[in-house]
Amino acid sequence: MFKFLEHKKNDTWVDNVLVIVIRLTITGFIVMLGFFLAFVATMGPPIAPHIWNVGLDGGIRISTIVIGVGSCAAILLWFFWTLCCDVYRFIIRTK
Repeated sequence: MFKFLEHKKNDTWVDNVLVIVIRLTITGFIVMLGFFLAFVATMGPPIAPHIWNVGLDGGIRISTIVIGVGSCAAILLWFFWTLCCDVYRFIIRTK
């Protein structure tokens, strides 16, 4: 899907910086979405407490928080892993 983010042998430093900026932008959007999900899970009163007895509402809220925080953690791990790979590739290339 994101084949343009892969490095090629003939990439220049401008190409590498552009790929890192695109990755940073993707990371920023997904982190904002994860924060939004975690924030929204804590807003508002319980959903229909007289019908569900708060059981379903708690599950929905906790799962939304887990999805939000999990997506933040996963995308940050992905970003730093690819950044470390880029730095390693740069070090090996300049030897």
